[in-house]
Amino acid sequence: MTTLTMRLVKGDFIVTGPDVEPMKFKSRREAKDWCKAHHPGSPITEVGPGGKRAVPKKLSERPSR
Repeated sequence: MTTLTMRLVKGDFIVTGPDVEPMKFKSRREAKDWCKAHHPGSPITEVGPGGKRAVPKKLSERPSR
């Protein structure tokens, strides 16, 4: 089973893996659909803004109202 990595780079979603050529998609849904169609059952790790491994903002960095 191949672990796929999806990240947002300059507005495009890039899917990579150890035995997968990098693929570029315009939407997160399109990228996930491709992963499920070509590598069913493989886990998808999202890295970067909005991903599961994204670093949460600290409370002090949020703008005050």
